[in-house]
Amino acid sequence: MNKEYYIITGANGSIGQALTEAIAAQGQPVIMACRNLAKSQPVQQRIIEKTGNTDITLLPLDLASFASIISFAEHLSQESISIQALLNNAGVMNQHYSQTADGFESTIGVNYIGTVLLTRMLLPLMHPGSRIVTTTSLTRYIGKIDDTFFGAPPHKYKRFEAYSKSKLALTLYTARLAQELRPRGIWVNAADPGVVDTDMITMHSWVDPLANRFFRPFISTPQEGASGALYAATAPEAYGVTGEIFKKRKHTPIPPRVVHLPKALWLYEETGKRITEVLAKQPTSAPKI
Repeated sequence: MNKEYYIITGANGSIGQALTEAIAAQGQPVIMACRNLAKSQPVQQRIIEKTGNTDITLLPLDLASFASIISFAEHLSQESISIQALLNNAGVMNQHYSQTADGFESTIGVNYIGTVLLTRMLLPLMHPGSRIVTTTSLTRYIGKIDDTFFGAPPHKYKRFEAYSKSKLALTLYTARLAQELRPRGIWVNAADPGVVDTDMITMHSWVDPLANRFFRPFISTPQEGASGALYAATAPEAYGVTGEIFKKRKHTPIPPRVVHLPKALWLYEETGKRITEVLAKQPTSAPKI
C-alpha cells in the first residue's frame, strides 16, 4: 500500500474535527480513531461531503483500554498501513475519580498512559519522515510529577491537578521520545492549542455563566486551536523539527529545565515498566516500551 495515512485520535471532538477536515481538504487519507462510533459517523460523513475526500476511515479506539489500543494497532499492522503522521489529540478531564479498564486513574490513563502505549505500538508502521504530534496544554505549567502519579488516592482526586499532571507528563515524554527517535528520522513534537472553545472548559458549576461572559472573547476557535498541530504534522517547513512545542506557526524547543526535572527520567522509565506489566496480562506479546 503506497498511501501514507494521517491518524487522528479524538477526531470527533472540536479540535479533532478541525484537524480531520483540514488534512482531508489537502487530499490526504485520514484515519479517525474514535471511542464513540455512533457520535463519530455523522462527523465523518459531514467532512467527506464538505471536502470531497472519500478516503476518510473511521476505526474504534478507546484509550482507556489496553485491549482496544492493541486491537487498533494490530488492525493497522494487518492492513499494512504506513503512517505519515500520528496526531495524539484525544484527551479527557473527568469531573470525578474513575479508573480505566486496566486500573489507572482515567485522566492520567487516557491522556498519558494510553497515548504513550498507542504511540509505541504504532512506531513499527512509521518510517523516516513520519511525524508524531501530541497535544499538550497551558496547564502543564502547573503540573507536578511525584510518586503518586500512577496511583493517587481516590479521595484526593482533583480534576485540574490530574489533567495538568497528564499534560506535563506528555510534554516530558515528547521531549525524550524526540531524542530517542531522532536517529530514525521520525519527528516528535507537541502542540499547544491555547484555550479553545470545547466542552472540556465547562466547569459544570455556577461559575460557567460568568466564565463564559468574561473569558469567551479570549477563547480560540477549534480551527485556531488546531493550527499548531496541523502545521507540525503537514507543513514542509516543519520537516526535521523535533522536540519542540508548536503554537500556530511558531515553535520553540521544549525547555531543558523541564526535560531535566528530577522526575523526568523516572517518569520515562516507570511508564515503560507500568505498561509492560499490564501488557504481560494481555493475550498478545508486549512491545518493547
